[in-house]
Amino acid sequence: MANIARLRVASELPSIPEESQFISLVPRSLIKIFPKGIARGSIAEIYGPRSSGRLSLCLQILAQATVQSEVCAVIDLYDSFSPVCAASAGVRLEKLVWVRSRGNAEHAIRAADLLLHAGGFGVVLLDLCEANARILNRIPLSYWYRFRRAIEHTPTILLVCADSIQARSCSNNQLQLKPNVFHWAGTALHRLLRGLEVNAILRKGTVVRPESLFLKMSA
Repeated sequence: MANIARLRVASELPSIPEESQFISLVPRSLIKIFPKGIARGSIAEIYGPRSSGRLSLCLQILAQATVQSEVCAVIDLYDSFSPVCAASAGVRLEKLVWVRSRGNAEHAIRAADLLLHAGGFGVVLLDLCEANARILNRIPLSYWYRFRRAIEHTPTILLVCADSIQARSCSNNQLQLKPNVFHWAGTALHRLLRGLEVNAILRKGTVVRPESLFLKMSA
């Protein structure tokens, strides 16, 4: 009877947070949004309309990872990835695997599955921007659960860039971008985009208020 009296229900036990053994990735441009960095072994989504700076942020994250000598990958659905722009943003191309899916969303998802299960990547960028909603709706939610399980307890970050949320409850962070002010240089006939101010809203995570970010365009 004395042993039974000492038993406690699970809800009364203290909660001990599990800390990752891998150091988070801390992109300098997102330090206000992610003061502790982007957690390893997680899915992070950056989404918003065209010209919201979504791909620029993704390139800065890739740059931070490749500068640290991490091997990364880009899964390019519509051949929109520009190695020149990536190099200008600081991405080390010799550390980057570029997968071109030729507009086939099924091939893009299959490529992501193979890369994530192969392991060894710091960041895997799945670029689904401009994809038709009807095509994206065909991606089963089970795939995102599969991706999450594949990178748990690994140093890999799956970065999803799209027009809207895709991984839903499977993603650890959902960063929504809304364009605010465009900064141009030059004359009216020869104007060059130099920077972009965006409103960034973290939908999941510790930060719940909008933040203003300034994205400098590479020369």
